[in-house]
Amino acid sequence: MSSSSDTPRRIILPGEERAAPPPPEPANAGAGDGPESGPSPASRIVLPPGVAAESYDDLPEYPRLRPLEIMVAREGDRDLLLVHDPLGIMPAPIALRPEALELMRVLDGTLSLRDIAAEVVRASKDLRAGATVKEFVAQLDRLLMLDSPRFEAAYRDVRERYHALEIRQTVLAGHSYPEDRDALRRVLDGHFAEAERMRAEAGEPVAAADARPRALLAPHLDPRRAGAVIARAFLELGVEQPAPLRVVVWGTGHTLFGDPLALTRKHFETPFGPMRCDTAFVDALAARLGDMAWHGELAHRDEHSIEFAALYLQYRFGDRPVTIVPILCGGFHALLDQGKGPRDEAAMETLIATARDAERTLGGATVHVAAVDLSHVGPRFGDPPVDERTLHETETRDRAALEAARRGDADGWNAAIAADGDATRVCGWGATWAMLRAAAPGDGRLLRYEQSKEPNGSMVSVAALVWP
Repeated sequence: MSSSSDTPRRIILPGEERAAPPPPEPANAGAGDGPESGPSPASRIVLPPGVAAESYDDLPEYPRLRPLEIMVAREGDRDLLLVHDPLGIMPAPIALRPEALELMRVLDGTLSLRDIAAEVVRASKDLRAGATVKEFVAQLDRLLMLDSPRFEAAYRDVRERYHALEIRQTVLAGHSYPEDRDALRRVLDGHFAEAERMRAEAGEPVAAADARPRALLAPHLDPRRAGAVIARAFLELGVEQPAPLRVVVWGTGHTLFGDPLALTRKHFETPFGPMRCDTAFVDALAARLGDMAWHGELAHRDEHSIEFAALYLQYRFGDRPVTIVPILCGGFHALLDQGKGPRDEAAMETLIATARDAERTLGGATVHVAAVDLSHVGPRFGDPPVDERTLHETETRDRAALEAARRGDADGWNAAIAADGDATRVCGWGATWAMLRAAAPGDGRLLRYEQSKEPNGSMVSVAALVWP
């Protein structure tokens, strides 16, 4: 679950439901391990030791909860709301009492703190309730749960420290794929062997050893579920390239909240060694984008979409001269809500135009890759369990969007998804549109379409495409 200003469809994890971590040891606000005392504000929120509200002067006038994951956790005989920060700015999950959710729902930036306090006073007939509201909001702000100057300062500090790093470390090695190099090689050998079987059964031609398609679409679903389909896409990219190869990877930014895009100039660590970043290309993009280029960079830290693409590229090319340009793209839900389209997003238009210019100016062989998944339906995403009808309807929607993409029609791809308000949560919406615009690949081929089912009745669909 996310904050009331951002629907659950915006947060999609690598392919497994996140298990709720054990709740932090509850404590009273500012009281360490002391007992709770009456109906004070502290009795309505479980906070770490030492957290207390001393002043309300620096609170935002219109408080807004920022996007957070909220799940119910059971501790003994009581329920708690466990708040997790997808950006990792909060140092640890925070446990709240369930009653806190009622007030958190109205913290969407449309009501002033004064209005909220007045409404609570009217509803409770208790004049002290206004101070309770202010203290609660102040506690949330000190815990960095609000979109506020305090949070922005903490966010800026973390971003600056992350930006200075040269290596983007692996996040899912040892979880979604083996960390041991030999074990990983055996797993990926199996994925590419299965991909070769898919190719042969479909009657598709064998790609030339020096094949350099204009663009590829490859899943970013957990390799344990979609590894062979990921490999099927990269099987179209020949390993005997006659010149150094640049791969522009357009990934889904699952935690890009409010930012349409995010660059990074880091090299991506893999168990096979680093996948080098084409920093000259990234710098050319950033020069035109300005601060927008780096504001959301922290989303790269835990994002799996480009990590998986980098892993398969590094495995396939080894020591051969290949670099990547890592670009994360957000979704278009906010634009859709405003009755706008992606061409109305100035930053995306600048990114696309600059990517075309940089490719032309810097020269060299370039392949574009959309590292994306398709639909997400079922209980894990807020739906009933899928049945055959749902699977059929989802496939029909997917294939309509994929057909537009296959033709190289970015606007057709967008229209197919926007037509039903992204009802099936296509998390590759933005990245695929941007890739099609930047690469202008023409007609392509659909190589594979699959629906990956989960034990709880959920499903994620994936595909592999090539544009020769």
